[in-house]
Amino acid sequence: MSMNIRFDNKVAVVTGGTAGIGLACAQLFAQLGAKVAICGTNPTKLAAALEELKAQGITAFGETCDVSDGESLKGFARHAEEALGGLDIWVSNAGVYPQYSIIDTPENVWDKTVDTNMKSVYLGARIAYEAMKDKGGVMLLASSFAAVFPSVGSGVYAATKSAVKSMVNTLAAELAPYGIRVNGYIPGVIDTDMTHALTVSNGEAMKSAIAMQTFGEPMDVAWALAFLASDYARYITGTTLEISGGKMGVQNPAKAWKDKETRA
Repeated sequence: MSMNIRFDNKVAVVTGGTAGIGLACAQLFAQLGAKVAICGTNPTKLAAALEELKAQGITAFGETCDVSDGESLKGFARHAEEALGGLDIWVSNAGVYPQYSIIDTPENVWDKTVDTNMKSVYLGARIAYEAMKDKGGVMLLASSFAAVFPSVGSGVYAATKSAVKSMVNTLAAELAPYGIRVNGYIPGVIDTDMTHALTVSNGEAMKSAIAMQTFGEPMDVAWALAFLASDYARYITGTTLEISGGKMGVQNPAKAWKDKETRA
């Protein structure tokens, strides 16, 4: 049996949907039949994202929103439901990535990171639950490889993403009686605006820890999320999927590539 993922008559909401993984997710879900809504904090980036979607034949709902503020997020979700006719898939993708040691993290940066990366997931889950509790649905929550293997210099980010990974498990159990599936996703090194500076400055060293010896693209994550949101994944909940090309799965993955050359 061939797989044919479709989201006809479904509404997908993607926070942080104006660039990178979020925008790719909105593009793909729309191409697979969903009506999509995106939000972001920057009105210029939001307008550019909506224009990019329009150029692909996609009419999406978009609004600026502070995902860390309950009323702002509720307003966006309500407007999206009114514009598109419901809410079936909720993707909590918005996040920030400050780079400080924990000791050197300013208190305001700590608060913004916790509120944007962690509190927003809690707020979004509450909103999505209200929309899905009588019919079922899917929530997909952004964790990070930092939740598996934290890095010196971005400890607060790692802590928030570890919290999201934990929430995936708990929410999956709490919401299963309502037909709501909850899964997380862990991107590896994906070529986005957020990671670009690091991949340029330290790219070869970063690739050396990845089994596939290459960085991912936003659409690699989007396709994985499409599967998790689809009925093909109807028995998958409470899991967090790594989409990382085999990052840090073993020590010295580059040796396999060298061995391949000697066998040629």
